[in-house]
Amino acid sequence: MKDHMARLAAIVKIDQEIQALKEELEETPSKVREIQNQLQGITGAFQEKKTEKDKVEAEIKKYKSEVEDETTLVKSREERLNATKTQKEYQAVLKEIATGKTMIKEREASIARLSAALEELTKVVEPLQGQSDELLPQLETAQAEIQGTVDQLADKLKNLESQFNEQLSSLPEDIIHKYRRIQDKKQPAAARLLDGTCQECYISIPPQLFLEIRKTQEINSCPNCHRLLYIDFND
Repeated sequence: MKDHMARLAAIVKIDQEIQALKEELEETPSKVREIQNQLQGITGAFQEKKTEKDKVEAEIKKYKSEVEDETTLVKSREERLNATKTQKEYQAVLKEIATGKTMIKEREASIARLSAALEELTKVVEPLQGQSDELLPQLETAQAEIQGTVDQLADKLKNLESQFNEQLSSLPEDIIHKYRRIQDKKQPAAARLLDGTCQECYISIPPQLFLEIRKTQEINSCPNCHRLLYIDFND
C-alpha cells in the first residue's frame, strides 16, 4: 500500500506538470493573437479608407470625363454659332453654350473639392498600408517562433501523458476510477496529507482516520474535498 501512496504522489506531480503545460500551450499563441488583432484593426481601417478613396477617385474620373465631353460639345456649339441663320437659333445655341460652360464650371469645382478630399485620404491610407506591410512579416516571424515552441510543448505533454497513464494504470482499478472521476471535476485529483491536514482544502481530517491511514497506508478520500489522500513517508 505504501507503494501505492508513492505512485499516487508521483501521479499527482505529473498531472500538475501536465496541467501547467496545457495552460502554457493556451497562453503561448497570445503574442500571435495580439499581432493578428492589431493587424486586423489596421486592415479594417485601411479597407474602409481605401474604399472611400477609390470612390472619390471614381467620381473624379467621372467628372473629368464629363468635363471633356462637355468641352467638346461647347466647342462644337461655338463653331455652329457662326452658321446659324436666324436670331432665334443663334440665341438657342448661345444658351446651350452657357449651360455647357456652367456645367463645366460646376464639375471643375467638384473635381477640386474631391481632389482635396483625395489628398487627405491618401495621407491616411498610405501610413495604414505601411503599418500593415510592417506587421505582416512580424506576424509571420511570431507564428514561426511560436509554432516551434508549441511543437516542443506538445512533445513534452505527450511524454508526460504517457508517463501519467503508465503510473496510473499500476494502481488498483477502484483507485483509478476514483482518480478519473475526481479529475473530471477538480484539479488535482489527489492531495497530500500532512500532519492530519489535507493540503488542498486545508481541512483537518478526523484523528482516527489519519492514524488509520498512516497505519494501513491505504488510500482514502478527504471527507471535505473528496480528493484521494496520500502521505509522503519520506517526510
